[in-house]
Amino acid sequence: MVAEGRQDAILRELELHGSMQVTAFATRHGVSPMTVRRDLARLEDLGLLERVHGGAISRSVATQRSRADRRDGRVARPVATIGMVVPSADYYYPAVIQGAQAAARDYAVRLVLGTTNYSVTQEVRQAERLLRGGVDGLLITPASQVDQDSPVRELLATATKPVVVVEREVLPGPGSATIESVRTDHAYGAELAMQHLYELGHRRVLLAARTSATAPWLRLGHRRVLERNGEDPEGLFWTLPNPRIGTDDLVTSVEQLVEHCVQQGVRAVVIHNDTDAMAFVDLAAERGFHTPRDFSIVAYDDEFAALAQVPITAVAPPKFDLGHSAMRMCFERLTSRTPASAVIRATLIPTLVQRESTAS
Repeated sequence: MVAEGRQDAILRELELHGSMQVTAFATRHGVSPMTVRRDLARLEDLGLLERVHGGAISRSVATQRSRADRRDGRVARPVATIGMVVPSADYYYPAVIQGAQAAARDYAVRLVLGTTNYSVTQEVRQAERLLRGGVDGLLITPASQVDQDSPVRELLATATKPVVVVEREVLPGPGSATIESVRTDHAYGAELAMQHLYELGHRRVLLAARTSATAPWLRLGHRRVLERNGEDPEGLFWTLPNPRIGTDDLVTSVEQLVEHCVQQGVRAVVIHNDTDAMAFVDLAAERGFHTPRDFSIVAYDDEFAALAQVPITAVAPPKFDLGHSAMRMCFERLTSRTPASAVIRATLIPTLVQRESTAS
């Protein structure tokens, strides 16, 4: 084993166990204790560990990097490299990325990012590039759920490195039983929004959503609450467009939505996403309708609902925690010394942030 490989193995062992013994490490890796001691001296010079009698103990990542920077300007060698593929770095996913970054710092992991702009072709290409490029694990958010027709499914199912699907459901299919995931329970989030409006006395609550991977879950939660309360869902769902840049598609559709609500006597609306909810408040105001006196609005995503002219009550998915949990799951699978255990499919619960856009 070359020096760099030995030193990586030392850092991995310290990350896992906090300490290591020279003699035991030398025996496992077929090298002399003197060679290991030289490696430890080198790594200590870099500020990556502290030597003790018979071996070494680890330091926190912050201490590692601080000492390395002070001594010779070099950054600590990461314990592992984990790739992350997301549809966008502009909306929703920045907080997910930040969560993954925070966990990566805790584990001394290097995070490598790729974006796809919701292109199925690009998500396959990015995942292949990262896996072939030598990452130790992969976090990926496909454009839609992972089912037997998903182009990325076979790649993930046959990957020889840990993979965690983020914010998407993994459906049954060949090989899918081995794919781990962590996602938000968006159906529960829709129920939170609906229940809030019901508690304020609203009964005919409309859901408006763009076509997306999240929309089916929102419709499920919306329908559950309507059925529990004996409400007729007719006329209580509105599909919003994914607007083209430089057009008035969104404005036109939201104007039509406002008119629909007026005609149907709907006074409470759950809108996915924040941009569309803000447009509804503004366009309703242009027609003389006040929020929340005339319309109670709940946005879904809570990216910038608080910045609307009337701060909008919103359902907030746990985006930071989502990225943090995904990184933790991937790293723990990567570094586990025990045989593979049950596949994990984790679901995180969103919260409702009450502001000024809802009232009885």
